[in-house]
Amino acid sequence: MAPRHVVPLLIALLAGPGSLGAQDGPRPSSPPAAPLPASAREEKGVSAVGTRAIPPARPKEVRAIWVTRWDFRTEGDVQRAVRWCAGVGLNRIFFQVRGRADAFYRSRIEPWGEELGGSDPGFDPLETAIAAGRDAGVEIHAWINTLPGWKGASPPRNPRHVVHTHPEWFLVDRTGKRHLLDEGDYTILNPCLPEVRAHVLSVVEDIVTRYPVDGIHLDYIRFVARKPGPGHDVGFDPRTLSIFRQYFGGSPSDLPADWDRFRAAAVDTMVFNISNAVKSLRPGCRVSVAAIPDYARAVRGLFQDVAKWREKGWIEEIYPMTYETDDEVFAFRASAAARRSPGVVIPGIGVHLHRGAGRTVSQIDATRRLGAPGYALFAFANLFPSPSHESRSDPASKRLRAALRASILAANEADPREAGVGILQVANPPPGRSRPRDGKGGPIP
Repeated sequence: MAPRHVVPLLIALLAGPGSLGAQDGPRPSSPPAAPLPASAREEKGVSAVGTRAIPPARPKEVRAIWVTRWDFRTEGDVQRAVRWCAGVGLNRIFFQVRGRADAFYRSRIEPWGEELGGSDPGFDPLETAIAAGRDAGVEIHAWINTLPGWKGASPPRNPRHVVHTHPEWFLVDRTGKRHLLDEGDYTILNPCLPEVRAHVLSVVEDIVTRYPVDGIHLDYIRFVARKPGPGHDVGFDPRTLSIFRQYFGGSPSDLPADWDRFRAAAVDTMVFNISNAVKSLRPGCRVSVAAIPDYARAVRGLFQDVAKWREKGWIEEIYPMTYETDDEVFAFRASAAARRSPGVVIPGIGVHLHRGAGRTVSQIDATRRLGAPGYALFAFANLFPSPSHESRSDPASKRLRAALRASILAANEADPREAGVGILQVANPPPGRSRPRDGKGGPIP
C-alpha cells in the first residue's frame, strides 16, 4: 500500500486554524495446549484455555500484558502465550510486531526481525496470535515501537533495512553526528521529516488493512531524552534545519521556543495521522500509547503529550509505565497520571522489578482502589517460560513465576474490593484455592 503523504507540517503550523486537510496532521492550537518443551517441564501446569471457566472481567476492567518480540520463535510459542495469558484471567495482549524498524508479521514494507532469523519463519506471528486470541477470548493489539530505527553496535544484516536505505532519516545531534548505531539504546528516526512520518504511517496502514487487530499500541512515540551537552539535543540535520528556517526565518539557537514547538508538532502530527488512518481503515480499532508517567517531563523533554492527544480524541487509552518496587510510590504515580485523563489511564505494573508475588497483586489492588479501568503487566517472560533472555531457568525464578501466576489468577477471580478478600490472602492462596492448571487439569507444582 502506498503511504499517504502529508503536507509539510510547518505549512499547517503557520497557516493557523482552518488550513488543514484531513491528512495534514493536527492543527497546533498550542504546540501541537501444546506441551511445554522438556526444559520447562517443571512449569507444565501453565493454564490452557478451556480447562475451566475463568470469571469474566469486571465491567470495563482491562487485564493486559505485554508480549515482546523475544517471547516467541515458533507458531506453538505464540499459541501457548495466548492460552496461558487467558488461563490466568488476562483479556488483552499487546503483541509486539515492530521493534527496530523491522517486522514480526508478514510485512509488505519492512524486513523480518533478526530475532526470528531475519527471514520468514514459516508462520505469521500476528496472524497466529489473532486466531489464538479469538479462540481464547483475548484481544490482540499490535504493539509497535514507533520511532526506533535500530539498536545494536552492528548494522542490520538485511540491505532493505532503513539503516541502509535511508540513513538520512536518523536523528543528528548539534555536533553534526548522525546516530545510526548504539549498543545500549535505540537510535531514533526523525519525526520532523515528512517522509519518516509517511513511512511509519504506511506500516500502521499495512497492519490495520490486512489484520483484524483490536488495537494499535504505540510505544516510543517520542524524541530521545534531552541531556546536558551539545551531543544530546537532536534534529540538527541539514534538511530539518532547512525546513525550520524556511518557515520561521531563523535557527534553533535564535528561536528556541519555536524550535521546541516545531519538534512537538512533528510528534503530534504523527499521532494524528496514525489515529486518522486507523479510524478510517478499521473502525473500532483502538489507539493507545505506552507513556512516560511524568507527563510534564515527557512534554518538556520528549515532546510526548499524551494528555493532549487523549483530549483531542487521537488516542483512546494511556498506559503510563508506572514501574515501581514501592507500592506507595506506584499508587502516587498512577494516581497523578490518572488525574490528567480520568477514565482512560490504565497503569502499567513492572512485574519484571518485583521479587515477590505480593508486590504485583498489591499494585493490581491499588489500580482498583484508584478506580482505574484496568491494569497492564510488564511482561510475559516474568510470568511464563519463554525463549526471552528475561525468562530465567534457575529454581528461584521458576518458583517466583509460579507464585505470580497463582496470585494473579486469584486476584482476577476475586476482586478484593467486592469479595472482602485481604490482599495477603490473594497473594498467598491457601491449598484449597484455585491455581492455574495445565490442559490435563493438573495444578502447577
